[in-house]
Amino acid sequence: MLEVGRVTGTHGLNGVIQVYSHTRPAIGIAGYSYWWIGEERHVSRRFQVIRCWQHGKRILARLSGIDAVEDAEGLRGWRIWVPRENVPVGNDEYLWCDLIGCSVVDAERGHLGTVVRLEEYGAQDILIVRTQPDAGEQGEWMIPFTRQIVGRVDLAAKCIDVNLPPGMEACFTSRF
Repeated sequence: MLEVGRVTGTHGLNGVIQVYSHTRPAIGIAGYSYWWIGEERHVSRRFQVIRCWQHGKRILARLSGIDAVEDAEGLRGWRIWVPRENVPVGNDEYLWCDLIGCSVVDAERGHLGTVVRLEEYGAQDILIVRTQPDAGEQGEWMIPFTRQIVGRVDLAAKCIDVNLPPGMEACFTSRF
C-alpha cells in the first residue's frame, strides 16, 4: 500500500471530506476507485470513492458510507492509501518512498549519505540526504532530482549516483 494523501477536514453537512493529496497533479488522487483510510495501514478501512473533485485550491471527495458531517469528522487526520500495483510508474519515474533509504554517491566527493526524505519546491523535487553518523562533518545535502545532476538510480541496490556541479557546497547545511 502507498500513502497518497490524508483527510484534512470536512466540507458541508453531507459527509464530504477535504483531502490533501500527495499525488501529482494533486487531483490525480481522484483516479483511484477505492481508498483505504485509517490512522495506520494495518487498521485502515476500504471506501469506494463516489466522487472526487477540485474545489478552488482544495480537493473534496464523497465516499461510500460517509453521509453526514459527523461521519466525515471521524476521518479527520487519517491517512489515505491505495494498493501499490494501482499506481502507474513510467520509465525514469520513481516513487518517493522507493528513493528514501538510498545511498547517494557523488562522482568526485564519494558517499554523501542517505536519502531521508524528499521535498517539492515547484521547479523540481529535492533529495534531502543526511550524512552518515561517522562522517567528518554532519549535515544534510539538498540535491535537486534532475537529469543534469542525478545519473543512475539503482533501486535494487538502493543507490543513487550523482554528479554535483561546482558550487553545490551551498546546498549543504552543517549540523552540530
